[in-house]
Amino acid sequence: EEKAPVSVARYAYDGVEVLDGKIYFIGGSDGSGKDIAERYEPVNNTWETLSFMAQARVGVASAVLDGKLYAIGGQGLASVEVYDPSTESWSSGVALPSEVNHGAAITVNGKIYLIGGRNSLSQDINQVLSFDPSTNQWIAKANMPTARHGHKLVWFEGRIWAIGGSINKVESYAPTTNSWQNEVSLTTGRNWPVAWIANGRIYCGGGNNLNSTEYYDPVTKQWSSGGNFPENKYGADAVVLNDKAYIMGGLPMT
Repeated sequence: EEKAPVSVARYAYDGVEVLDGKIYFIGGSDGSGKDIAERYEPVNNTWETLSFMAQARVGVASAVLDGKLYAIGGQGLASVEVYDPSTESWSSGVALPSEVNHGAAITVNGKIYLIGGRNSLSQDINQVLSFDPSTNQWIAKANMPTARHGHKLVWFEGRIWAIGGSINKVESYAPTTNSWQNEVSLTTGRNWPVAWIANGRIYCGGGNNLNSTEYYDPVTKQWSSGGNFPENKYGADAVVLNDKAYIMGGLPMT
């Protein structure tokens, strides 16, 4: 089912999050970097434009922590901006140790994890950084086994799963033990796919020139076909809200 479009068509990268029952879509690129921030209200199917970020962020990563939205890094950037819905304004957050672009972020147990991406030399990295608000610092964690960008992260069965990207590998990280392990690879290589959790499964779709989806069943420990999107999707992002998966942005490649 098609919903109201965003105001500016663009790559989403990792720039879509759910906060307080609404969907936020920040940054991205349509050939040039965007500093835009938009918010979607599912009840009336409308978007509103929020205060702009201080910097355009191509290849941004995003996460929600303590009721605030974090815009993390991006091409040429190590800076972090934080949006507070109560004041409807952005402020500077704690910067990364160095530039990370086209990475992915996720919040687990009150901490943000920034995993993979590219550095200032456009090299894929396997770096893992964790932001703890109690110490107000980014701390290095165990490196991901495989350097990559363009992947997606989900929280599943007590682990952070890094799925696809510039490779088709799937690897998972346990924050409690600060350790990684290999998981079953995707059946299809998916660079810049979307991924979400539903029905006790991981769903992953699109990427490259693809409209196909697949899902991982923890019982069979296999990826199986999950049907097709209405169009090919590359560089989009997905979130789940009210038991529905929302997929937005990206390029309908042909």
